[in-house]
Amino acid sequence: MLPRMACVTLAALALTWCAPAAAEEWSRTYISRLPDSAFAVVETAPDGRKVRHLPHHDGTGAVDLAHLKAARSRLGQVKWLDAANEEKARRHLEEHWQELDR
Repeated sequence: MLPRMACVTLAALALTWCAPAAAEEWSRTYISRLPDSAFAVVETAPDGRKVRHLPHHDGTGAVDLAHLKAARSRLGQVKWLDAANEEKARRHLEEHWQELDR
């Protein structure tokens, strides 16, 4: 039988090896190249520039789970140009969450 410390060490190593890799952080350049459809909401500022909020689709158009989770958690931190867009974004993100059966 293995000593207790050896068992704890083996268990920790097993968790480390079996855990999924952490989501890769998206660079500003990567995000800037994403299409508007990769964001929960795209607003238009009075000066005509686009303000894109809460990216959660990757460059292929697939929903990225880690970024979907991040978008959901940051929803209340967004400075909306139109407050009604918060609910629109919430519904959009929730639809993805339900599709992923979470």
